[in-house]
Amino acid sequence: AGLAPAAGAAPSGWDNVDETGTDVRPMTFPIQGDTYYVDTWLYPRGSRRHLGVDMMAEKLTPIVAVRSGCITYLDYGGPGGGNMLTLTDDEGWEYRYIHMNNDTPGTDDGANPYEWAFANGLQEGDCVTEGQLISFVGDSGNAEYSGSHLHFEVRRPDGIWINPTPSVDAARANPRTVPDTAGPDTSGPDTTRPAENPATDDPALCRARTAPEGTPSASSARGYWLLDSSGRVHAYDAPELGDLTTIGVDTAPASFTATASGEGYWIVDVDGVVHPFGDAVARGDMSGTELNGAIRRLVPTPDDNGYWLVGADGGVFAFGAPFLGSMGYRKLNAPVISITSTTDGDGYWLVGADGGVFTFGTARFRGSTGDMKLDAPIIDLAVDPAGEGYWLYAEDGGVFAYGVPFYGSAPGLGRCDLAESVAMRVTDTGQGYWVVTSEGEVLEFGDAADHGDRPELAEGVTVVDMAVRHGSPSADDPGVAEETSGTGE
Repeated sequence: AGLAPAAGAAPSGWDNVDETGTDVRPMTFPIQGDTYYVDTWLYPRGSRRHLGVDMMAEKLTPIVAVRSGCITYLDYGGPGGGNMLTLTDDEGWEYRYIHMNNDTPGTDDGANPYEWAFANGLQEGDCVTEGQLISFVGDSGNAEYSGSHLHFEVRRPDGIWINPTPSVDAARANPRTVPDTAGPDTSGPDTTRPAENPATDDPALCRARTAPEGTPSASSARGYWLLDSSGRVHAYDAPELGDLTTIGVDTAPASFTATASGEGYWIVDVDGVVHPFGDAVARGDMSGTELNGAIRRLVPTPDDNGYWLVGADGGVFAFGAPFLGSMGYRKLNAPVISITSTTDGDGYWLVGADGGVFTFGTARFRGSTGDMKLDAPIIDLAVDPAGEGYWLYAEDGGVFAYGVPFYGSAPGLGRCDLAESVAMRVTDTGQGYWVVTSEGEVLEFGDAADHGDRPELAEGVTVVDMAVRHGSPSADDPGVAEETSGTGE
């Protein structure tokens, strides 16, 4: 094989680039799983320009042939190296795939096992059919420190590079029907994972798990509560302190948050009325006030001496806490869905459903998904207890890490039976998190420990939020005394 041009390098003289970026090539979407991307066609990259689209996705997400054709170039970098290939279709169009996986599943070892780089022993010269599995998303080559993604390029038969984003957009919006003769079945063990890791017969699994295995720790928290849409609270290794049903309130709950002591919580309803339980103290609320947008969340100050409420219009209301600004009366691309405090209590972040992040006070901007195409809306922002960064998470369970480690996400579990996600909460150590579904299933990542889940819900009732009981377990906690009362033999 001849030497391929450097990934994303601009051809000399720019004679081989269509700078208009308007061509659309019919194709199948190249990634079979959750992904997001931004149109960065011809953006400066040092001394060169970007000639592709970077499609961010979890490692080992399947990559397929966008058209039927043959592999005219394949570069397997070996241990520590990068992987790429070029697919040329029957009409002479070229599709370049770069940064495919080079790690053993569940690691970042760079060992580059061939079966996890190119599917089914794919080699240069092999011909494939549209929709056939050919590779897996990774971070090989110079993507090692920029996150796992597929760099994808398109070149016309006359040698002109075109902007691939319009073609990718069209492929996502209007999936092509691939004929039955389009190649091997991509749902079985021969294609979704190597032969030594045969696919399970479990119908709940759609594809191979890519999320790393966690290591649960008792230091992650003492327990947690789940809040359902009727206002009822379900306790797991946590005290039963009451809820909206016990005080006769039938207004829909918006969210709830635990006190720092873990001995109480606030429930705020969509009208902005705050209901304290346990050692939580009411500092004021929006009772009787006409709102421009429903209240979405309450977040306390770190010392619990105050809190902020945020509305869907971006309005912020401070009670016993400093007012540092808001997005009220500003034009927003998407409604604000949450507010999160800094660890020093002198700042906060607002986040929109599109993943736009707005900072106030000492809050630092680490990144956002505001200009990305998302498969599902963002539903919250969770902060690292050390204040180093934050996670955004989406309704489909996708997690986006900014300045913090990525411990996995719901799509990476490979399951197809999960309900939509409604909440994500970070462990006390910052080394893991829980993701909660509307059915009340709690998914653990990193050091998050399992305290129970799946409450009995009335018909039509769903889980809407989670609050964490902070601190390490003690002998006085529910369920702990029984576990520690034995002889130790």
